[in-house]
Amino acid sequence: MKRDLNKWAPARTLTGVLSAVVGITALGMGSAMAQMDEPGSVSPSPEESIDLAQLAAMAGRGGPGGDSSDEDGLKPWSAVSKGYEKVVSTADGQSFYNLYINRKTNEVLAELPRNYQKQNHFFAMTVAGGEIFAGLQAGDLYTRWERIGNRMALIQPQIAVRSTGDQESRDSLETVFTDRVLLDVPIVATGPSGQPVIDLDDLLVNKAGNFFGASARGLNKSLTTVSSIKAFPENIEIEFEGPIAGGTIKKFHYSISHITGSRGFKPREADERVGFFVTSYTDLGQYDSDEKARRLINRWHIEKADPKLTLSPPKEPIVYYVEHTVPVRYRRWVREGIEQWNAAYRAIGIDGAIQVQYQDKSTGAHMDKDPEDVRYNFIRWISNDVATAIGPSRVNPMTGQILDADVVLTDGWVRVFTYRWEDLLGNLATEGYSPATLQWLEENPSWDPRMRLATPEQRERIIAERRAHNEHGHDHLDQLAEMNGFVPGTSMLGTDEFDGLGGRASQVSGMCMAATGKALDLATMRMYLSMIELFAADLEQVSAAAAANAETGASVEPEIDEETLEMIRKQLEENPGLRAMIPPEYLALLEKKDEPAKEEEKGDEPEAAPEAPKGDKKPEGDIIDGVPEWFVGPMLAELVAHEVGHTLGLRHNFKGSSAYSLAEINSENIKGKKPWSSSVMDYNGINIMMPGFGEEQGDYSSFHIGPYDFWAIEYGYGPEKNLEKVLSRVAEPELAFGTDEDTFGPDPRSRRYDLAENPLDYANNQMDLVRVIRNGLLDKFVKEGDSWSRARRGYLITLNTQMQSLSMMANWVGSAYVYRDKKGDPGDRSPIEVVPAERQRAALQFVIDNSFNDDAFGISPELLSHTTVDKWWDDVDSVMADAALPIHDRVMGMQASALTMLLNPQTVQRVYDYELFVPADQDALTLAELMQSVTESIWSELGEDIGSGYSDRKPMISSLRRNLQREHLDRLLDMSFAQSGFNSSAKPVKMLATMHLRRIKEGVDGVLKNRDKLDSYTRAHLEEISVRVGKALDAGYLYRDN
Repeated sequence: MKRDLNKWAPARTLTGVLSAVVGITALGMGSAMAQMDEPGSVSPSPEESIDLAQLAAMAGRGGPGGDSSDEDGLKPWSAVSKGYEKVVSTADGQSFYNLYINRKTNEVLAELPRNYQKQNHFFAMTVAGGEIFAGLQAGDLYTRWERIGNRMALIQPQIAVRSTGDQESRDSLETVFTDRVLLDVPIVATGPSGQPVIDLDDLLVNKAGNFFGASARGLNKSLTTVSSIKAFPENIEIEFEGPIAGGTIKKFHYSISHITGSRGFKPREADERVGFFVTSYTDLGQYDSDEKARRLINRWHIEKADPKLTLSPPKEPIVYYVEHTVPVRYRRWVREGIEQWNAAYRAIGIDGAIQVQYQDKSTGAHMDKDPEDVRYNFIRWISNDVATAIGPSRVNPMTGQILDADVVLTDGWVRVFTYRWEDLLGNLATEGYSPATLQWLEENPSWDPRMRLATPEQRERIIAERRAHNEHGHDHLDQLAEMNGFVPGTSMLGTDEFDGLGGRASQVSGMCMAATGKALDLATMRMYLSMIELFAADLEQVSAAAAANAETGASVEPEIDEETLEMIRKQLEENPGLRAMIPPEYLALLEKKDEPAKEEEKGDEPEAAPEAPKGDKKPEGDIIDGVPEWFVGPMLAELVAHEVGHTLGLRHNFKGSSAYSLAEINSENIKGKKPWSSSVMDYNGINIMMPGFGEEQGDYSSFHIGPYDFWAIEYGYGPEKNLEKVLSRVAEPELAFGTDEDTFGPDPRSRRYDLAENPLDYANNQMDLVRVIRNGLLDKFVKEGDSWSRARRGYLITLNTQMQSLSMMANWVGSAYVYRDKKGDPGDRSPIEVVPAERQRAALQFVIDNSFNDDAFGISPELLSHTTVDKWWDDVDSVMADAALPIHDRVMGMQASALTMLLNPQTVQRVYDYELFVPADQDALTLAELMQSVTESIWSELGEDIGSGYSDRKPMISSLRRNLQREHLDRLLDMSFAQSGFNSSAKPVKMLATMHLRRIKEGVDGVLKNRDKLDSYTRAHLEEISVRVGKALDAGYLYRDN
């Protein structure tokens, strides 16, 4: 793209700019403070009003677009526009900016709109290509244009501080709190409509770094082309494509639109008991500090067409268009997810508030509507093999009115088995950690699950990324700074879980990872269905024989060869729940054949293996992309309803899945009758019931919006006179609310991807499911002709489910329920209520049982000898991976992560603090008990009688346990030196850690008295432990084996 900026020959440059241009920040988005009044009815901006100054200027130039030489020194439009053609994207040719493109040089001119001086423009930026999250990462900017001489300044109005007080207050604020110049560009001509013309590629390409930050670093402007350009009445869309540093070609998309309000729209105050995105500002016209912070909920302008009717259609419905890119096989489920919200609006008297239209390429239906036209709301589908979805919206930052919105879905969560599941482990292990804890882990990498679970190659990559990140002055604590309104640099939304929430006037859904959990759930279900289907195949000859007997009326005992009988019997031993799939006469035959064996096995019965769901026969229906429609369809509908909820203004509610017990969820009272989650705005887990956790398999997904969602819509869109009555229901269990910032707080119910009022039941259910799947990995999941790498992928998926369960339950150690109630609310609940000690202990025991014991990982020689990888150079990671699973490293990473979950400074500090929250005469989990329970479980071998028969093949302490003990010893040594991060708990932590080190040495030395009975591994291990602990205690310095 050739750009000779001197050809425009501006007469003079911009003067009086307050400061050098810096990176774009979302802080203070909005229009001029002077225009702000007390929130109330809002009217559209007077676009068509006559601008006398403008008319005078036009007259002096000889009329609109005059070509005669004038005093401003600009070239005539006829000379400047040679080789350009106007961009027309609508039938009537109307456009917000008049755009002109030179196809040969890839240059674009833009004539500003009439009355631009009185308008506020919204810039939305998206990395549209060249990145894995292309189409999802975005940033935005609220601006106005101001002409200064022959240059146009792009100005960000200051609205973070406003005044609804007297005129004197407003005048004072205008003096102190001023707008901000973001950048400036030359005016190249006066256009046909008499408005300034700017070089748009100079603005959007030459200054791309101001809009896209590091994503556009090194953009080669001379090779950048216009890949798409459209002009609509209320917005323009332009996309540039070019190589950045390193040669990667990226696409940078800009959407520039006009922000106006709707006549009659009334802003509504936010309340912390209900979760809406908010538009906030500081009102210095108020002298009561409690009233200074103003927060308005983000919502659409939806009202009854006839207020007198109990149930009325809306004046103007919200219409969503399902883009033609959405696969036909999924469209009805997308529609269902959207329309679920109509029930909530109908409950407040608005019928048909939301409408759905299909865009269809084959019939031409609605193909005249462009998804990039802000007049239309679209549900879009992107094929990028990434599991994510997002529901962004465009909001008037003066009032909180939602103006338009889109939902973007990607297909990666459906094609889940291609995932590198080991990449997900670290994120699952650190779920619920605060920014401060994440930063502490980066400073203490031996504690960091993201490092411990990574391969050596991945660790190098992580270190490099962190080093580059820190070189730019960023760390996890910057997230907190952004929440306080300070943004250290340019950043794009869509890269962090808190994007869109802090450091901006109007919150938006900047990142949503609901689809990530769906990916893991769908992968697990695919594996489980493989088990069921293949077991059914094993019974084909049984069923055929049963049918033959039924036809002939034969009553003879059915015949089954002994080999088939033994195969079926073995599968029933592994999964007793599958008995429901066997015809009665053959079940009787199996039991008869079993009788002699049962007689011999009198006495203590072994613990039953985990069962499959009772009677879980495959329902009728289509198979979509390898998964039954009855499973993936409702899951997609739930995901769509979640994202549409964001576009309606609702924030996440991670307490939704805690409304009912697992037994209630899997019961006739709830199945098919009401959703088992109180909110679709949660990242709800999947419900695959194992025997013993309910009377029958319930709904796999929560199939409709829940009670909380109805309540939230009533608060946001119902009559204002009823708001106090609505809020008075806050203590109802089904209306519990906890959102993103609550996930790293003490309330364990504010949790992503969990399920049930007591998640311990769900965690145990999931571990039973893991064991069922592991038992069938080799003989059922890997089919004839499959690569054995499938077994490795399957095993890694089970590790993810296991890690998810461990992290979920570790979150209950050192926990407290948090309520958003206000004084006087029904129920009289305290805002902080420490979780009963029994629940915390049960959670602690779950983590110990399912991470510290060898049998928790389902390892066998047969499994390990079959878990390999395929080597392909188009997947470099697989080429570098060892063909044999590095099982010791993998298990050690899991165990080290579990130790971090239980002993990290955040958990330790909470356990220690909560001792004071509970009266001394009541039971409480103490820091001393936590550290003792962990220590005793890891070093249990020291208290056992030393027998005989140990050998290097059958050691007293297994290799996995030796690794775990060394890891725990390292943690105790760290804690005995009271590293920073433990805060006020540092002293007791140091003393307790030192006490346990002494006890460990005593136990080790006691065992070593019988060293002649020990195997070589155990003896060497314990001797080393004794030396290390002795030196640390006696000499007072840390001794580490590097």
